[in-house]
Amino acid sequence: MDFLRWLFYLEGALTIAIAILAIFVLPDFPENTRWLSAEGRALALRRMVEDSGVGDEQQTEGRGSGLWLAVTDVKVWWMSLALASQLVGLSFNAFFPTLSATLGYNATVSLLLCAPPFVFSVIVSAFLSHHSDKAGERFYHIAGSFCLGIMGFIIAISTMNTAARYVSLFLMAQSYAGLIVFYAWMSNTFPRSPSKRAVALAFINAFSQLGNIAGSYVWPSAWGPTYRNSYAICISTSGFAIILSTAFRQYLISLNEALDREEEEKGIKVKGIRYML
Repeated sequence: MDFLRWLFYLEGALTIAIAILAIFVLPDFPENTRWLSAEGRALALRRMVEDSGVGDEQQTEGRGSGLWLAVTDVKVWWMSLALASQLVGLSFNAFFPTLSATLGYNATVSLLLCAPPFVFSVIVSAFLSHHSDKAGERFYHIAGSFCLGIMGFIIAISTMNTAARYVSLFLMAQSYAGLIVFYAWMSNTFPRSPSKRAVALAFINAFSQLGNIAGSYVWPSAWGPTYRNSYAICISTSGFAIILSTAFRQYLISLNEALDREEEEKGIKVKGIRYML
C-alpha cells in the first residue's frame, strides 16, 4: 500500500510540474508565439480560420465577458452533462486490475492482462480520430464507440466465461476513442470568441469531473466478482450520454438551418462556418 501511495505522489508531482511548465511554454495565439517562423505563423492562422472562422486574439472580449458568454450558453451545460455522464460510464478504468482479476488468474497475470485492451484502445482511438477529422463528422463516431462499450458491459453482465469477459474488457477500453472524438466536438462547437472558447472548454472539463467523483463509488467490492450492478450503472450513464449527444446534434442542425436562412435572406452567396455534427 505504501508503494502505491508513493506511485500516486510521483504521478501527481510530475503532472503538476508539467502543468506549471506549460504556462510558460504553451502559446496563446500564433501571432504572439515567438518560436514560430513567419511561414509557420501564417499556416497556423490559416488553419484556425478554416477550422472555426477566427484567426487572431483581437476577437476576444476579455476574461469576464468570456466567462459570462460561456455560462449563459446552453451548449456548454449540455456538453458538460453529457461528458460527466460518460465519465461515470468510463469509471471502470480506475478498477481495471480488479476487473481483470475476476478472470481467475494470479495477480501477476491479471496485471499483465490489463495492457492489451488499452493497446487496442490506442489503435482504435488513432483510427477513429483520423477518420472523424477526414469525414468532418463527430456524433456517429462518438456514438458508435460508446455503443461498443455498452456491448462490452452487457457481455460482462451476461456471463462469467473467461474468454467472453476478456473480450468485453477490450470493448470497454475502446470507449476512450469516442471520448477523444467528443473532446474534439467540444472544441468545434465553440469556435468564437477565443475568450468564450477558453472558458467553455475549461468549464466543461471541470464540471465533467463530477462524473469521475461519482464513478469512484460505482464499484464497491461487495458487488464483485460479477459487478453486475456496476456494469448496469455504466450502461445507463453511457446510454444517457448517447441520448444527450443525439439531442445535441439535432439542436446543432437547427442552428445550422437558421444560419442558412439568415444568409439566404441577406443574399450571401458564400456559405459561412457551420457547426460540425
